[in-house]
Amino acid sequence: MTKNIEKDFIEQASKVDVAAIDTRLGELRGEMATLVKLSLTAGVDTEIYGEEYHRINGEMEELRGNRAIVTQAEIVRRETLEKVREIDKALRGMDDVQEFDEGLFGMLVERVMVMNIVQVQFVLRSGIRVTEVI
Repeated sequence: MTKNIEKDFIEQASKVDVAAIDTRLGELRGEMATLVKLSLTAGVDTEIYGEEYHRINGEMEELRGNRAIVTQAEIVRRETLEKVREIDKALRGMDDVQEFDEGLFGMLVERVMVMNIVQVQFVLRSGIRVTEVI
């Protein structure tokens, strides 16, 4: 279970290239510096300067937002993985469960939600959701 979750997290993390975001931000900072220098030395038309400034600044803000989202998602992934590892460690020290174990259930399950008359969803402490048909 832990290996599958780790694999899934690695796949999710690799979908977004943080280095590419950082590279593009660096390029845009360079463009912005060039634009400011050009404005100061050559007296670029204020309308053209304003349009270019807003375009560059807008893209930078969007990239910063994306970077923040990716960073937050990575923090959540690490915390979740740590919880899964703790659960895995606790389960490895136990014998096979032959009947319902209230203590084990409480350790693993954070919340139970009744979805409808035939479905129940278990929200594990790791954040993973498991839907079961009863």
